Amino acid sequence: MMLTGSLLFSVMMAVLAIQTRKMRNAVIYLCAFSLSMSLVYLLYHAPDVALAEAVIGSAISTILYLVALQKYKILTFFYRSEDTEVRDEHYQESRKTPLIKLLEKFSAKQELELQIIHTLDHYPEINEKHPNAFLLEEAEGHTRIYGHPENNLIDTLEDFLIKEGFPKASFTIVKVEDTVL
Repeated sequence: MMLTGSLLFSVMMAVLAIQTRKMRNAVIYLCAFSLSMSLVYLLYHAPDVALAEAVIGSAISTILYLVALQKYKILTFFYRSEDTEVRDEHYQESRKTPLIKLLEKFSAKQELELQIIHTLDHYPEINEKHPNAFLLEEAEGHTRIYGHPENNLIDTLEDFLIKEGFPKASFTIVKVEDTVL
């Protein structure tokens, strides 16, 4: 009975770890999975394996994953298209632009992972759900970059773009307070 319950709990934790959208929750589920497997090993009369699983699988691995997640930071840019739908071609075309290449360089310099999400939403909708994200709109050779004025990267980004030779006349940084859509 105890063995069956532990095995079912292990399967449930494994499924939850795979299905969750939040990485921290996945780490916690994996820790619970490891502890339940430790109990299974103990029930199979393998205390040495159970102890190793508890120490390495639950404790050390969980700590390492949580430290790694804390260091993993993402810089999110929403790329707004003028079309009525987002197509696969948008992704391929946007990756080739000089601005995107500069953003990749900027994110690497800031030790952030660049994430580009194609959208049809305007800045107020994006800012409501993702307050630290930026919105890029490219139209007729001019780029507008929307960002929240309290985001400390907005001024750093502007300085970086100018320093890297991106023409000041071809882009505008728009802070939320200035935004009327």
